[in-house]
Amino acid sequence: MIAQKNFLTILIATIAVSAVIIINPISDDESDFIHFTFDAVHLKDKNSVLITFVDETGKSSFAVLEILGMEKTFHKEFEINNSSFSQLVSLENVPKYGWKTTPVTLEITYDEFNIIKMKTEIHDEDQISPGIIFGSDD
Repeated sequence: MIAQKNFLTILIATIAVSAVIIINPISDDESDFIHFTFDAVHLKDKNSVLITFVDETGKSSFAVLEILGMEKTFHKEFEINNSSFSQLVSLENVPKYGWKTTPVTLEITYDEFNIIKMKTEIHDEDQISPGIIFGSDD
């Protein structure tokens, strides 16, 4: 049986830890990335994909952009001006198995030393943008 003094110590420690968790909840990773906009839209009339990126904080400086799942992977590295860019990428043909087989990835140098990774899917103009998967090197 636990002595009353030990029980009281364990109870106080449990309440303290619970209070810290309630006051400072574990942050949702998505909330750290709400200032980023990343989209890839298939423009049927131009047979191309328009990829756009915006960082509302203005701290993004360099990008590595790739479109995977194509016969030849599209890869481009460039400096970002004003923390945003638009890139029009020509397509030879629409993927046989749909856009889900053709992810678009983006690595951003953020705040000089951090790398933010993003992944989304290409969608047609009349469709809602799919979600963005975020990651970082932290």
